[in-house]
Amino acid sequence: MKRFAIVVLLVVFVLSLSSVFAQTRKPQIEVFGGVAIPLAPDGFKDYYKMGFSGHGQYVIFPSPKLGVSFGAAYEKFTFDGDKFVEDLFGEQIEGLDVTGSASVIELGIGLRPYLSPVESNTQMFLFGMATYNFLKSEASISYLGYEESFSDDLNKLGLAAGAGLELPAGTSMNIILQGVFRFIFTSEEDFGGTTQFVGITAGLAF
Repeated sequence: MKRFAIVVLLVVFVLSLSSVFAQTRKPQIEVFGGVAIPLAPDGFKDYYKMGFSGHGQYVIFPSPKLGVSFGAAYEKFTFDGDKFVEDLFGEQIEGLDVTGSASVIELGIGLRPYLSPVESNTQMFLFGMATYNFLKSEASISYLGYEESFSDDLNKLGLAAGAGLELPAGTSMNIILQGVFRFIFTSEEDFGGTTQFVGITAGLAF
């Protein structure tokens, strides 16, 4: 966490210097949400359903074709207990109920280069982000009156990369559509490998 804080301070310092010379586009606040689709490792991909994804970002522009984002995100996935039981025993077991969920809170800093001409109404961009992630997983098992619950918390570094479109929606607001691949560097022991999912989101920029 200390390394992440140092990186944040360095980025803020550099950007404060650059903004003195080249602040040509107003900062914007962005809020958007959508879905998150598990990709890896196998235990995550096979037994967690498509989840919800919500994001908020503050973006500043050292130049007209480069944005720097400071963001937070939240994703939540529900465990598919019925599929897990069926794969484990070959059938459903009467009275056996397995439930659970996994969630991620992300803090990140990223770069957003714009590919479209500055004068274009529709802006296409790429982005990459370094993230610090707070992961929480919970599970509950009940069978014939017996109940047991488990939970685990991890803090891990990660990366995100993707692309998007920014479309005008009035004089002071834009629509943002984007897709992002997320990588969280969980270990083989923790999660069976690096946690990966793709997010598809839409929102507004003010």
